[in-house]
Amino acid sequence: MGWVLIAVVIVVVIAIAVLKLSQKRGIQQTEYPYKKLDVLFTPAERSFLGVLNQAVGENAQIFGKVRVADVITPKKGMPRSDWQRAFNKISSKHFDFLLCDKSDLSVLCAIELNDNSHNSKSRKNRDVFLESACRSANVPLIQVSAKATYTIGEVQQSIAPYMPNSQLQAAKQDSIDSPNEQQARVIEKLCPKCSSIMVKKTAKKGKNVGKEFWACSAFPKCRHIEPINA
Repeated sequence: MGWVLIAVVIVVVIAIAVLKLSQKRGIQQTEYPYKKLDVLFTPAERSFLGVLNQAVGENAQIFGKVRVADVITPKKGMPRSDWQRAFNKISSKHFDFLLCDKSDLSVLCAIELNDNSHNSKSRKNRDVFLESACRSANVPLIQVSAKATYTIGEVQQSIAPYMPNSQLQAAKQDSIDSPNEQQARVIEKLCPKCSSIMVKKTAKKGKNVGKEFWACSAFPKCRHIEPINA
């Protein structure tokens, strides 16, 4: 009778062990539900990116949504706990845009596009910290206010001190262009869907006949349109 009881206990123990092992494997093999986000940039970021591409030209490489910790890192020599705290403060932050030298992809400068969300107290604290961190690491950080229209010349002026010499000369030329030449470089509006230049057109039929509207210049690839006062 005693051997039977011992055998039963052994079977129960084995069964429990097998059950726990199968549960552990089930947890390890679980596929968490994810979904793909529709776009990488907000409409404001895409609009600015279109102008930035034209301002930079072929003299630098533009990267977007770059993790701050991939650009700067805490200095060596501090206690491990302090190093980890310093790293944690940058690990979940990112730069909106990063300009790198095309020859070796060394960092030229970082760009932050500031919209209304930067007016909150928490975002202001974040911006102050990021400015301090970049200053400590000698990484130029350019703050740009988000707006409906941009001028290629003014964007070139802001990045010129950090660009290769050829790009610097182009930016300097913009500063001495005549008003008419500068006006020709103004991008009035960029498409929020594809960042192409929006052009003014006049409706030729329908209830809005005779009225002007914005239309994407990439038509028919992009068919985005907006009222002129949008």
